Amino acid sequence: MEAPGPRPRSSRRQLLRGVGAVTALGAVGAGSLAAQQLAGDDVDPRTEIPLWSETVAYDRAAQRVLVGGRAARRTLTPGTRLAADLPGSSPARDRAATFGAGTADWCAGLAEQLAADPLLLELAETALQDLWILSDDLPAPVAGWSPSWRFIWPRDAAFCAVALARIGHPARAEEVLAHLQSLQAPDGWFEARYEPGTGLAPDRRRRQFDGTGLLLWATAEIADASDAADGADGTRRGALLERLSPMIVRSLGALRSATRDGTGLAPVSPDYWERRERSVTLGIMTATLTGLQAGARLTDEPGAHRAAETFTLLLQKTFGRSGFQRYRGGGGADSALALLDATGVHDVAPRAQLLGLRSELSRPGGGIAPGAAWRKDGVSWTPSTSLLGLALARAGEADAATEILHWLAEHRTAAGSLPEKVLFDGRPAEAAPLAWTAANALLTLDVLARS
Repeated sequence: MEAPGPRPRSSRRQLLRGVGAVTALGAVGAGSLAAQQLAGDDVDPRTEIPLWSETVAYDRAAQRVLVGGRAARRTLTPGTRLAADLPGSSPARDRAATFGAGTADWCAGLAEQLAADPLLLELAETALQDLWILSDDLPAPVAGWSPSWRFIWPRDAAFCAVALARIGHPARAEEVLAHLQSLQAPDGWFEARYEPGTGLAPDRRRRQFDGTGLLLWATAEIADASDAADGADGTRRGALLERLSPMIVRSLGALRSATRDGTGLAPVSPDYWERRERSVTLGIMTATLTGLQAGARLTDEPGAHRAAETFTLLLQKTFGRSGFQRYRGGGGADSALALLDATGVHDVAPRAQLLGLRSELSRPGGGIAPGAAWRKDGVSWTPSTSLLGLALARAGEADAATEILHWLAEHRTAAGSLPEKVLFDGRPAEAAPLAWTAANALLTLDVLARS
């Protein structure tokens, strides 16, 4: 029996269901945005990719399992990621109830602000469940539960931690950051990903510099959320910053050292495209800038403020001169441009360029690709699309952000989970749920409700 949950509402999918497809792709090993080789225009724009699962749930033995898609179907307790035959005495049911209680106030506020849009309230409910099932009883959220995604990516974890703080679980958010702090190398860098059980890198892929800046940003965001909870007291913020001071010092030091206090480009590193690079990418540059700005806010050091201001000008005079493309000298539009406004770094790139990403990177299914140079396979990527939605919301473009949230809601799996990919005809594909997409959706909803 199918796991209960809403079915996607894409009329486009129904119209194109019968369109043939000629290319079958297997799973690719990565998380967030899986590693793929770029290809030319000879790639079939009707590429077929399997849906590995419709969701993830605890089975009767309280083990996380893939549900639906290519996995076994299970009957779930409605509105949960729990198998219907999971005993009522299971600690997993208690943890689910505790998580729900913690988000009750946030959900109530959302329902009040978005009462006229039941689809978005439905999206919020399922995104909350997605984030919970991929983070429950783990040191930090994993990207997904399919084998190649079952790791902690610092980049993804940063957004998940901020989402946890915003929806009513600031203590859990702090624990996520404290865990990443324990994994950080002495030089301030992070591995591309970590095994949740051992804290070790699962392979020899190269380290990625974006986690350094994004986790510093997450720390600043959660500190700001603590301020709102404390009022004039500041007790929570002080305790948070004291606990995370090793990561704050190491990360800011790494960002300033690598950029020579903002006067030089960020180091060459793989980014969310998960492939080796010969030149620094826009994704690494934007993550570095958001980290420098966050570090300046957290420490209020004059040198940190100068480094952030200098690097802002450097980014505009280098990548900005070519229209903020993937590389300093070209490479086409890149969805990493959305990282700026999504993390609160405004007025660096022209607003028109942010708005233009939806059309420049559009795919037949209605979402966007990671970049203009990505393979022409017709596949929309929900991490990039949801990041754009968050950026638009934080930039004050509420209508455009709402449109993206509707698209995400309409392209969930039959069990209601947000997938990593959406095919040319609107069908969800590959891993579902995906923690980064769920976090972006929740953060976008939070911004819209607050505004």
